Amino acid sequence: MLNSLNWITNNYFLKQKLSVPEFNSPIRKLTDSWQGIAVNGQNILKGNITPKTSLDFNKFEFLRDLKSEGSIKARTLTRSLVEGWIDEDYNLLSKEFRSEAIVSRITSWGFNYSWFAESGKLHFQKKLLHSIALQTKYLELKLTNSKTHLEKIIIIKGIIVGKSILYKEIENIYGLLDLLEDEIQFLINPDGGHKTRSPVLQIELLRHLIEIRSVVAILKNIDAQNLNKKTIKMGQFCRSFQMPNGFFSWFHGGSIVSQDMIKQTLGRIGYKNNVFNIAEDTGFCRISNINSLMFIDIGSKENTSDDTKASLFAFEFFYQKHKLISNLGEIVNSKLRHAKNSLASSAAHSTLNIDDRNNIDLSGVRKTKVFNIKYGKTKDGNLLDVTHSGYELIYGVFHRRQIYVAQKKPEIIGRDEIINVENIGSIPKSANIRFHVYPGIKLIETRDGSILLNHKKGFVWKLSAENQNISTQDSVMFTPKGLLPCKQIVINVKLDKIRAYKTIACNWLFQLQK
Repeated sequence: MLNSLNWITNNYFLKQKLSVPEFNSPIRKLTDSWQGIAVNGQNILKGNITPKTSLDFNKFEFLRDLKSEGSIKARTLTRSLVEGWIDEDYNLLSKEFRSEAIVSRITSWGFNYSWFAESGKLHFQKKLLHSIALQTKYLELKLTNSKTHLEKIIIIKGIIVGKSILYKEIENIYGLLDLLEDEIQFLINPDGGHKTRSPVLQIELLRHLIEIRSVVAILKNIDAQNLNKKTIKMGQFCRSFQMPNGFFSWFHGGSIVSQDMIKQTLGRIGYKNNVFNIAEDTGFCRISNINSLMFIDIGSKENTSDDTKASLFAFEFFYQKHKLISNLGEIVNSKLRHAKNSLASSAAHSTLNIDDRNNIDLSGVRKTKVFNIKYGKTKDGNLLDVTHSGYELIYGVFHRRQIYVAQKKPEIIGRDEIINVENIGSIPKSANIRFHVYPGIKLIETRDGSILLNHKKGFVWKLSAENQNISTQDSVMFTPKGLLPCKQIVINVKLDKIRAYKTIACNWLFQLQK
């Protein structure tokens, strides 16, 4: 009873702090950066989707789906849902007034005001603008208490969007932009990649910056050059992460980002030809020629024990717009820790592991470092050469991987080398070099021990290895279309004599067959 009374009391006095004037019309009209999905809007109108129960109603992101549907009925329903939410008069301490929900709501309402609100009655418009004003002022209070970098950036966006609609001049706009720049530094590397290495978080933050940039651009005499540079740099990193098929590479959750979201986001950036060859701070390398692309995880400069995937030196391989070699993907919304760890393991990536141990300890106890990173580009081809220490404390060895992509010939040369550095730990038994083959590709074993990758589009690549201990196995891949059966190619390399030989290597080769 006492807790309930405190909750009500705190809500009452908080509302007294949020006194705002009345507004009859918006000062500026904003243009939304994003499109919704018309089919979803149709399903909402038909009652197949109920926003209040099926969607994150408090964020009002579904409003864009109704806008894409485009009918008068969709506008009327939107006004009804918005007004109904305002009339609920939720407690300011409730989940409806969490920072992220407020900002999403203000952004959805503000960017689409011209579509659904201008055709409404004056009483509705005044009520809507009053709610935006109150929520914007509440965000200013929340900004002073926010502890996380991303939350501060999101709150700053909400304040700028809300005030741009309501006021001719945005008080302390440069202070907000300076704080925004400071917070971005904590999340983004100099090469434009997110410090978590997650493309999901990368594109989420990029979309926030795009929305802020679009609002600041219509304000008079505001210098936002640094914001624009950061946005472009992050966009270029995202474009580098985009593969020839339009999706992201599947490293670190990239498979769960929709193609439509990638297309819309990058469409707001431009600079289509600006992609990196190597991004050492975040830890990825992109090697391509006219028809082929290799995208490789080389690990971040920081100690890689904080990574969520044991994917060091794994790669994905594309020919034209078709993926041939992949990672195993991601389970969407899975709460099963063992399932997530399984797909985070080295064995779930197209890389080398020793005795089925991960090259990065997922618990973070065992430290791994990446060093001797070399990238060379000539007229004949591009070479990546990297080494990591993931197995040093267990077996006293390093793993070195070299990948060469020829410019004039349709071939890719790889070399995996295990190097003995100290006689510590146990002696390793063997290494497995895995190549996870994308679903729908038929594998044919030849008499000379090579494997043919027969694609349904009519082209064939051959994988051959200096080591003849090569085999194929059944596997499964977690694709955007769901769980699909696939194959994996495994080269087994014996390591029991590593301390006598000091180094054991395996050369492998992909060649397009004429």
